[in-house]
Amino acid sequence: MDKCATPMTDSRNLEARTASPAEPDEAGPKRKRRVRSSKATRAQILEAALREFAEQGYEGATTASIARRVGVTQPLVHYHFGSKEALWKAACNSIFERLTEHLRQNQADVAAMSSAPELVTQTYHLIDFIVAHPELPRLLVNEGVTKSPRLHWLVETHLRPLFSAWDTALDEAKRAGLIKDIPNAFVLFTFLGACYQLFDLAPLVREVYGFDPRDEQQVQRFANALIEIFLAGISREEGEEDDSA
Repeated sequence: MDKCATPMTDSRNLEARTASPAEPDEAGPKRKRRVRSSKATRAQILEAALREFAEQGYEGATTASIARRVGVTQPLVHYHFGSKEALWKAACNSIFERLTEHLRQNQADVAAMSSAPELVTQTYHLIDFIVAHPELPRLLVNEGVTKSPRLHWLVETHLRPLFSAWDTALDEAKRAGLIKDIPNAFVLFTFLGACYQLFDLAPLVREVYGFDPRDEQQVQRFANALIEIFLAGISREEGEEDDSA
């Protein structure tokens, strides 16, 4: 729990203070409304936590500031999530569940493709997600700069399966002679950095170049340009010898 956290509030006492007595014939409907309200509050806290952790990092974020974002009391945050670390993990689970669902929904687009077109199509889907959810790359940057138990949890729970799938796609493309034999780590981290930086630095881009990179038309233009630049760098021409190793 962060330093400014208040003592944990017993959930029964908290519910007792927020729930009003009901007549027997009204208890059912009122209880259902309270359950719906509780679920909505939990979802709002989770969204606020995701933004807070992305903007401030784990150490800079507090459950008090998250509560203020939602307009609820700090004890209510702890009632729903227990601790700051548990809330951070719940926020990470939430954003990666959305990413997994986004990729799953678009799986039909790549199911019958060979390696190279699949990589291109997945690039479009990934950029779409990053534009809509800038919290994801910010969370990764915040946690990725320091070795910690949180980073280990993030890798083993969410990142390793993703990177394994991307490694497989790259290895298949290499075996098919479609791309150069550049180490996967070099390819993936260069590519992922390019995917998010233009959008993460949107205020700087607007100041220097005078356009909003998050504009829908600009997103499409950027995705096309990134794919062209990237594939030009890693693709192998027919008969070309690979000297990248």
